[in-house]
Amino acid sequence: MRQGERGYSLLELLAVVIILGIAAAVAIPDISTTNPNKLDLAAEGVAQAIRYARSESLRTGEIHGVEISQNTQRVVAYRADLTTTPVSKAEILYHPVSKQKFDYDVDTGVMTDGVNITNAQDPFLYATGRRKNLLFASTGVPVWIVNSTGTTYILQDGTVQLSYDGGNRTVTVAQVTGRVTVQ
Repeated sequence: MRQGERGYSLLELLAVVIILGIAAAVAIPDISTTNPNKLDLAAEGVAQAIRYARSESLRTGEIHGVEISQNTQRVVAYRADLTTTPVSKAEILYHPVSKQKFDYDVDTGVMTDGVNITNAQDPFLYATGRRKNLLFASTGVPVWIVNSTGTTYILQDGTVQLSYDGGNRTVTVAQVTGRVTVQ
């Protein structure tokens, strides 16, 4: 340097960058595979999909539903197509905030990686047997509809079991009211 010029040397700048890098590494929260919040986030995500399908049924007066599969680890909220037998998905619903489709894999989600739906059977029980789909009538009552006969069956038991790293959560749907709770 010429006399009278001021500035920092390369060594001083390098030391500052290293110190900032170490501080950033310590300050950033650890989002690892042992994050205990993963199970809670997955359970709330399942509950949110069920609640949203129910609220859309109440809002629009149309049949909406949710499919929860322990085989594929998928959760899908949808508007039901009553012209098919069995009832199928007319269109997948969009999340009201993120504007993303309500269709996600529980076990490979960014914040829920490793969480599993552990039901031994399909999670929703009706008089006709167990199903992976839960429909909501326009009144918000959880039902199953058989299109060929037009018969409607009310939910008898709705339980989704989730597990992660030795922990468990249960998402329950009430028979008549459709109220969703996470335990």
